[in-house]
Amino acid sequence: MVPSYDIANSYKNIMEILVDEVIDQQTCDWSLEEAQQINRIEVAAHALNHLPPLYASSQEGVALQYERAQRDHQDEITAAVSDALAAIKQIPWKGSTPFDVR
Repeated sequence: MVPSYDIANSYKNIMEILVDEVIDQQTCDWSLEEAQQINRIEVAAHALNHLPPLYASSQEGVALQYERAQRDHQDEITAAVSDALAAIKQIPWKGSTPFDVR
C-alpha cells in the first residue's frame, strides 16, 4: 500500500515560477482589455512545454534551481514566453474546463 501524503507538495518545477514572473513582466504594460483576452494558464503551459524542467524537493533546492534557471536559462524563458504570448493571441479563447484541484 502506498503511504498517504500530498505528492503535489513534495516537489516543484522551478520553471513554473520563472515563467509566471516573465509573463508578468511582458504583460505589465498591456491594457486591461488586452490582458483579459489572454489565458495566462495556456501561455504558461505553452512556454513550459518548450523549456527544460528544473525540479526541487526542498527549500534549499528551490533556491539553487532558481539561481540556476536565472543564470543558465533566462534568455530561453524570455523567448518561450514571448512565443507563447504570440501563439495564444492568435487562438481565440473559447473557455476550458480547469482541473479540479482539491
